Amino acid sequence: MLSLLQLPRQALLILLLQFTNSLGVSALVPLMSFFIVEGLGADPWQVGLYSGLVMPLTLAVNRWAGERLDNRFPVKSLLVVSVVAYITLAALLTQISSLAMLLVLIAPLMSLSNMGAGVVFTFGRLFAEQEGMDVARVNSWLRMMVSLAWMIGPAVSFSVVAAFGFAAAFLCAFAIGIVYLMLWYIVVPADFRSARERSKTNGKAPINWGLQIAGLTCLGFVITNSLFVSAMPLFFVQETHLPGATPGLALSVKCLLEVFVIFGSVRLAERIGIRQVLMLAACLAAVSMVLFAQVTALWQVLAIAVLEGTYYGLFAGVAISFVQSFAPDRPGRATAVYMNSLFLGGMIGSISMGFIASAASFQTVLYTAALSATAALAVLLATFKVQPKVIEEGA
Repeated sequence: MLSLLQLPRQALLILLLQFTNSLGVSALVPLMSFFIVEGLGADPWQVGLYSGLVMPLTLAVNRWAGERLDNRFPVKSLLVVSVVAYITLAALLTQISSLAMLLVLIAPLMSLSNMGAGVVFTFGRLFAEQEGMDVARVNSWLRMMVSLAWMIGPAVSFSVVAAFGFAAAFLCAFAIGIVYLMLWYIVVPADFRSARERSKTNGKAPINWGLQIAGLTCLGFVITNSLFVSAMPLFFVQETHLPGATPGLALSVKCLLEVFVIFGSVRLAERIGIRQVLMLAACLAAVSMVLFAQVTALWQVLAIAVLEGTYYGLFAGVAISFVQSFAPDRPGRATAVYMNSLFLGGMIGSISMGFIASAASFQTVLYTAALSATAALAVLLATFKVQPKVIEEGA
């Protein structure tokens, strides 16, 4: 079993490519709603117009990209679409002056740039297979790169906006895009593609119910996380009257634990099974949401954040391998299902949070997040006999 430092140079470069892609996306995506309201002077409800356009386009683009990869389309030719889209939108954002321009020019480009993470995930999976590496472990390292990038990107971009304005933040994103382009050119071989022959079917392909179940399970976890992250600042500060720094401190503890737990999640899955790891994560998620709803002091929040980081690290470390294992001959499609569960869950959670909080309270949002995790656990239990195929080294 290779450690991170023992990986081949090409594998390390793929991890760096994923980190750079995620760093760029994380520097822009959380900033967009703030830019729409503060930078363009639009009403807060108009953020929904942008999100409502980007999300469906992203789901469609991810599915399209996955099918292309499974049909042995070169990774380099597909990924460049995402790279160029990101660089172009970062440059255009420095000139955007109206919501209409944002919807017409930026939303489609953002959707194309969002597909980059899924393409790199599939690239890493295919490379690991062809080199006889531990696929599940490579997946966990790729996912850890995403987590690390999201720890850095939003904090840096909002800090730059506070100090120098939106244009400076968009120029920083553009600079990240140039690095992304350079890595694309260096890291991805021109003729690299799937070595698998796609399975043939007569007529319409049957529905892969195992893949749909795996995607539904991921959706439950992501809705839990999205509901909590959306409600957390207002719940801790407004309803619980904790210090203003509480949300940031809790997120920092969670992200730190998440990175370390991702490392151990694959080893745990090897011992008890990948589905059992997800069941454990679902239990911890539900418990942590209920406990968060009862906090009255900062130390309680930080202690429960350790539990939250543990559950999300377990989920993040094995979820993509769980989904891919239901379609080993179509890793592009499986990765698209995984990525779309992340985007769709995020959209459902963020939109639902506002309605739930308006109708009841932010505490109710946390209880709803616990129910979503419980639903994920119920799906895992109810479909226990629908087991994924084991991902073997080099398989």
